Amino acid sequence: MTIEFVIIVPLMLLAMLGFSEIYMYMRAVSLVEHTAFTLADSLGQMSSVINDPTTSSSNSLGSIWSAATLIAAPNNLQARGGVYITSICDQTTGCNAANPANPPVQPNPPTMAAGTPLKFWQQSAPWTLSGMKSQETGGNLLPATWPFRNGDSAIVVEVFYSYTPFSMTMPFWTNAPGTQTIYERVYVRPRMGTPLPLVAS
Repeated sequence: MTIEFVIIVPLMLLAMLGFSEIYMYMRAVSLVEHTAFTLADSLGQMSSVINDPTTSSSNSLGSIWSAATLIAAPNNLQARGGVYITSICDQTTGCNAANPANPPVQPNPPTMAAGTPLKFWQQSAPWTLSGMKSQETGGNLLPATWPFRNGDSAIVVEVFYSYTPFSMTMPFWTNAPGTQTIYERVYVRPRMGTPLPLVAS
């Protein structure tokens, strides 16, 4: 009986620990995805974003960053993650990245000709970790399969989270896999049909 106990109990503990670690990782991934999708959906319904670090308005950047940390809970996104918001417009509409408060002029009537995506503006949460850089670069703004037409626009939300696997066993397993970054990027179209401007507070 003692021999069976010595063999079975460690195996049961190992299985329980493995299931716990898998659950914690899947929960972290799910929360990052949920945060990105929820923020993107909210931004898609806004007519503008206010460049204000406070939470005095639901459309202010401060409110958006605060919402991100609440949605990602219990993951501590503010201490271990980052958020980027990028507004994209069609270059042919005359959008000016130097003045993101002025919405571009939409073509009238709009055509089905291919548009040229241009970064209108981009902001990151003030607590975004320094190693977490946006993947929204000049040549990589939208997927190749995204149907971007003349006068079109888009919003991109990127969420990062630094996850440490095997945190429960790390004191006993010094060679455990190290920290990894969970990343999610979501694309939406503004519901207003015009590029999302960034206005002064």
